[in-house]
Amino acid sequence: MTTDGPTPTGRHRDWSDDDSDDDIDRAFGPDTSSVPVRTTPQRVRSWTLLLAGVVVVAAVIVFVLSMIVGSVQTGLGGVFPRPDASAEQFTSAASALPGVTRAVAGEPTKTSFASYDVTATVTAAADLPPDQRRTLVDGLSDSAAHASGNGVHVWAVADLGDVAVGVSPSRERTDQRLELAQTLRQVAGVQSVRCGWTDTGEARDDSPAGQAVHVETAPTGVDVAAVQAQVTDAVHRVFPEARVEVTAAGQ
Repeated sequence: MTTDGPTPTGRHRDWSDDDSDDDIDRAFGPDTSSVPVRTTPQRVRSWTLLLAGVVVVAAVIVFVLSMIVGSVQTGLGGVFPRPDASAEQFTSAASALPGVTRAVAGEPTKTSFASYDVTATVTAAADLPPDQRRTLVDGLSDSAAHASGNGVHVWAVADLGDVAVGVSPSRERTDQRLELAQTLRQVAGVQSVRCGWTDTGEARDDSPAGQAVHVETAPTGVDVAAVQAQVTDAVHRVFPEARVEVTAAGQ
């Protein structure tokens, strides 16, 4: 339908009802007058696909996290702790040192989320002279330092017969323990000396206060109290606040 309307000059022109539709088409494009409505099956299918995607993403995240945690626990490629590998490295190196008759590592001890202590026992010939004992414990200390790393700390107890010495990656601290043990062995009535660390159930402390010395005297004929005083004085000169224990053999 058309109608006549005035023009600026007073004349009339035809107006069409289709002009407004043409304007909408020019502004927004054709077919904008209606929007398709999704059916119920289409909505269900969309939500199903979305839920499946969420489940897949969650499964991937759980898998990745489990791999990371497992890698920290068991070790991976020299980045995470590998206590078993460190123990094997140390015992192999220790067994090759002159005077060693046996080297065996115990089960690793977990000291934190990604940290372990490995303790080995190294048995050496009991008749080694003092200079060879010093060479041996220095070699063991170096081996412990090389085997430690990436959250693994390697320690050892060197059984030298009448003295047992704690070995750590610190050669200085290891030598101090050896010299102290040999000095205490010369005290009258002393049969054996063990110079190592305190047993707190936590990570070992190589500081002077973290040391522990146990001296065993002959079962009879020894003034244990007098030996205790003499030994305690000697120990605290080297390791202030270290724990000292003196007992008679068999007690």
